[in-house]
Amino acid sequence: MVIHQDNIAFSVLNDNEVKVLHLYPRTSDVTRLVIPPHVQGYRVSVIAKKAFYECTKLRRVQLPSSLHSIEDEAFGLCDKLEEITLPDSITHIGKAAFEGTLALKKVVLPRNLSVLPEALFYDSAVNDVTLPDNITQIPTACFYDCRNLRRIVLPVSVKRVASDAFHYCVNLEEVVAPTAIDHIEMFDGEKKSELKVKNYQD
Repeated sequence: MVIHQDNIAFSVLNDNEVKVLHLYPRTSDVTRLVIPPHVQGYRVSVIAKKAFYECTKLRRVQLPSSLHSIEDEAFGLCDKLEEITLPDSITHIGKAAFEGTLALKKVVLPRNLSVLPEALFYDSAVNDVTLPDNITQIPTACFYDCRNLRRIVLPVSVKRVASDAFHYCVNLEEVVAPTAIDHIEMFDGEKKSELKVKNYQD
């Protein structure tokens, strides 16, 4: 069953929950989106794959504390998206969820997120990212081509950084990381290099 409310289409998952499918109609010119925690008595728990993919008018999004999952590419290519509120109730974010968000500068990731997905901020404009304290690795292409990123602090829990996690981050100048990590591999399109990290005790 599909429910339409406030320019959003929801799909009923079970007796208690619904999933956000997409804007309704899909060609909606919505610029600010506030997703409610409940719709007709159902809890809003999931943002579907590509739910807001290429919603090029969308600028601000507020997500409810009932949410626990954002699926792959949910906000991919939302090139005007400037602000999104991610509640700590979220425990899963899918691949490339914020790929191509060319106006998104600052993101605070949910505290209860324990695994970062691949290509999370691929070709994004982020320059201020707060990572959750319990992640153990920075996966492949996580910050690929984030050319505005100049500094990032990796939580003490991080043990591994994928070799291409920061490729094409041509303005990245400082990485603060635990002692298990002593360098970050870089690639600017012509040559590979290593960025020495600043460890917590330095």
